Amino acid sequence: MAIWIVIILGIVQGACEFLPVSSSGHLVLFYNIFNITDNTILLSVILHVATLLSVIVCYWKDIIKLIKNPFCNTNKKLVIATIPTVIIVLLLKSVVEKSFGGDFIIIGFLITAIVLFISQMLETKASKTVKNAYFLSENNVYNSITDININTKQALFVGVAQGLAIFPGISRSGSTIAMGLMCGVKKSEVADFSFLLSIPIIIASLLFEIIDVSVNKISIGFNPLTLFIGFIFSFLSGLICIKLMLKFVKKSKLYWFSFYLVLLSIFLILNSYVLFLF
Repeated sequence: MAIWIVIILGIVQGACEFLPVSSSGHLVLFYNIFNITDNTILLSVILHVATLLSVIVCYWKDIIKLIKNPFCNTNKKLVIATIPTVIIVLLLKSVVEKSFGGDFIIIGFLITAIVLFISQMLETKASKTVKNAYFLSENNVYNSITDININTKQALFVGVAQGLAIFPGISRSGSTIAMGLMCGVKKSEVADFSFLLSIPIIIASLLFEIIDVSVNKISIGFNPLTLFIGFIFSFLSGLICIKLMLKFVKKSKLYWFSFYLVLLSIFLILNSYVLFLF
């Protein structure tokens, strides 16, 4: 793989990771454009780990607080949310691997667009009725990162949304934020919870891929230097984008992202049947 290609992939991953538009879906799209077919899941995991590092750098003060308070509300809810994610990933692993061929991303983008649009429409209503809703939070104030205002039922639903977002084109951050909003969690809180929730699942994905490569003696297929360069550009791109993107996601209407995904899906459909650009 040419160096310039992996640089582009790294920048795409870093820029898209913090927007609800599916970074994995955009990676698959660029894999198709550049005709990359081998070990795409491993490459995606490596690039995701790079943006995970940018999340850790961005949230390091908050992460230290969470480490110092291991039994705080946020940590408990992160564990609860991770459980359904892990179960879903293990059950759907073989199906997901096949979906990375590229045929699924149009459906994935459209699913994300619909979810984002519906959650935005329901956000105001949910915020008004949350006091009487089934998803009532145990706390009423978002005091600190250790006390994110999310209860057990909300955390479970967010975890399920994250698990279903392993398919390319279905945005992990978009799905978890949208699910949180539909359950009555405030956007600022669910955005922070969503990005913190990505840490354990991305680490687990990396470990799983390392074990898979070692046990089955799978050839990596990439020059280590190429992977390293992609990692660096993904990290730097993520580091530059994360603050801006987080602020944008927390303050902007989610349906703007759904409009983008619909337009992108229309272009991909036209490309498949009319344009044949890639």
